[in-house]
Amino acid sequence: MSDRSDVLLQIADLARRHNLSAEEIAAALGAPRSDAASGRGRATLVRVLGYLGGTFVFAGIGVFVALQWESMNAPSRVVVTLGSGVAALALGLLAAREEQYEKAAMPLLLVAAALEPTGMLVVFGEYGSGGDWRWASLVTSGAMALQFGGLAASLGRSTPLFLAIVFAVLFWWTAFDLLGMGARYISACLGGSMLLAAVGLDRTRHAEISPVWYLLGSAALLYGLFDIVRATMVEALFLAAAAAFVYVAALVRSRTLLFVSTLAILAYTGYFTGRHFADSIGWPLALIAFGIFMIAMSALAFRIDREYVRRA
Repeated sequence: MSDRSDVLLQIADLARRHNLSAEEIAAALGAPRSDAASGRGRATLVRVLGYLGGTFVFAGIGVFVALQWESMNAPSRVVVTLGSGVAALALGLLAAREEQYEKAAMPLLLVAAALEPTGMLVVFGEYGSGGDWRWASLVTSGAMALQFGGLAASLGRSTPLFLAIVFAVLFWWTAFDLLGMGARYISACLGGSMLLAAVGLDRTRHAEISPVWYLLGSAALLYGLFDIVRATMVEALFLAAAAAFVYVAALVRSRTLLFVSTLAILAYTGYFTGRHFADSIGWPLALIAFGIFMIAMSALAFRIDREYVRRA
């Protein structure tokens, strides 16, 4: 055993002295040359071409159906939309249970998420008796939210969970709209819900989809809040809320939330300055002050990202 160790030490010493690489030594010993990098490149190219091919096939089918839509009868329209969506869902579930077809499962579920609600709305349009379209939207989004929620629980994947949240948001937006709630209150309410959902997702294995809900939730909440308090005595609450989001971003270590909150502060500062100082002699000074404030806020955001967010 000591002889083998001595030989290896001598080989290593010779390799260092003559600047020999491990690949050159392996080639001299007759070992096959590693082509992992080229293999990864080929796999990436095949994957990209596959995705592009599937996209063009789906687009071609969609264009064909659109061109033939007027000549179809009601059952044909239902079959080509809802039937195709159900078929894509079934194929996605089968692919999810076979390891060799596992990568095809998520694209098929995305196709089902596009075709199934379209087909359900076609059913309402062809066989319904009229009425408020929001009821059809409510039933469709609710059914899709339940379906993909069940799939998320069964498969444990992030994509069905993401789609379930999308349809749940559409369901509650339609429900609140039917109840007569204003759009700004709906935006604030659902924005807060999406933000809380993002915080919860960030602590699970589905954290990869949380940045999207941080973005949509914070943007919707701040937009709704601004529309509620705009031109009122409590308008400064928006600035306070945006500043609080900077603290929350550092707390949950979310760059997306930090970006949205910083952008909201800058946008409100510009809005406030333009509204109250546009016609005054101090407008140029206000612009200079606003520029300095923007630089300070960008520096603060960078420091928070470096010292609190990026350390995660």
